[in-house]
Amino acid sequence: MKNLIALSAAALLAVGAVSCQSGGSAPVAEGGARIVYVRLDSLVNLYDYHKEMSKEFEAAATKAEAELVRGQQNLQAEYDVIQRAAPGLSKVELERAQMDFQRIQNNYQMLEQQKSGELQQMEQSINEVVKEQVDKAIEAMRDEEQIDLVLIYETNVLYGSEALDYTSKLAEYLNKLPKPEASEEAPAKK
Repeated sequence: MKNLIALSAAALLAVGAVSCQSGGSAPVAEGGARIVYVRLDSLVNLYDYHKEMSKEFEAAATKAEAELVRGQQNLQAEYDVIQRAAPGLSKVELERAQMDFQRIQNNYQMLEQQKSGELQQMEQSINEVVKEQVDKAIEAMRDEEQIDLVLIYETNVLYGSEALDYTSKLAEYLNKLPKPEASEEAPAKK
């Protein structure tokens, strides 16, 4: 069923490509449908807000990684101390030292999970805001350019002529939109 839908979309796109008209708006297919496609991998490089959010995400990931490296170094240092002191400790003292090490190791694992969760949440928040912005831009572009169908090149298009590529045009619409309000943006960095 998916193959049939994909083939139908490709056939419709091919018909649109063959019967393109030049002009300011989207090319028109035989049935009057205006069909375009967008390359998402290129769009993220052209959309200024996404680039800003990507930099913030990378900075947060770098900071989290540095914290985890410090935690790992502390864990290793604690292990080394126990290893050096072990021969001179009584059985009870050694058990206490091992329990302390286990507590430190558990704290490190919890920190690792926390940082991973924070980064996932930040990435999800960024993606949600960007999707809302893309939807707004597509709606504006659709109305002004009289577009009936927008496809994603990477998933739905086998071939499309350059005349049907509206990636740059969509990026222009996105960059004209006001930046999302602070309440919609990714969680603040700690």
